[in-house]
Amino acid sequence: MMSFNILEPVGVTTHIIPWNYPISTMFRGIAPALAAGCTAVVKPAETTSVSALVVAELLSKAGLPDGVCNVVTGLGAEVGAPLCQHPDVRHVTFTGSVPTGSAVMGMAAKNIASVTLELGGKSPAVVLADADIEAAAEDLVMAIYENAGQVCSAGSRLVIHRSVHQQFIEVFMAKARQLTLGHALRRPDVAAINSAQQLAKVAGYVEGAKARGWKS
Repeated sequence: MMSFNILEPVGVTTHIIPWNYPISTMFRGIAPALAAGCTAVVKPAETTSVSALVVAELLSKAGLPDGVCNVVTGLGAEVGAPLCQHPDVRHVTFTGSVPTGSAVMGMAAKNIASVTLELGGKSPAVVLADADIEAAAEDLVMAIYENAGQVCSAGSRLVIHRSVHQQFIEVFMAKARQLTLGHALRRPDVAAINSAQQLAKVAGYVEGAKARGWKS
């Protein structure tokens, strides 16, 4: 009896890219696909389409044949959904929300296409009673404010032991107030929110916290 593996390209792959890390997320999907001999169709987020178009242009200038890496811009319902349902697409990668990821999986399943999903969620951090408060606060400030908080694994939830709760909050808030704001090219600690829509969403969370009695 003999057992062996054969590495074969699956065919056309679709990559639905998020807006928070548009270039790195695009490359981590298309690089292995192209290396395996697949073609790629990229659907970037509608607020970060330019970066995907630039990457495609650079790949073309580098000698990648036409049609091997393609970028189609537009809204999810108009572009993403048809790609996920297309009978010629054999693999779909998606990064985004759980409800949309579930819909993507359902659409791909109709053609028995394989799927890779990275979906949103909460990333809790635990601070125990014997923790180094200074070090923990330093790490967790960056965990939530890196890339203006626009990170799939942002430390958006804290579980703190009652005995160090007040001390930790005071140290954390002091460090947060020291963060610099500004244009990303000036290398501040916190740069701009991706879009007006996302800014309104974040502001809604802040206003909701204030309505519940939180005072900064």
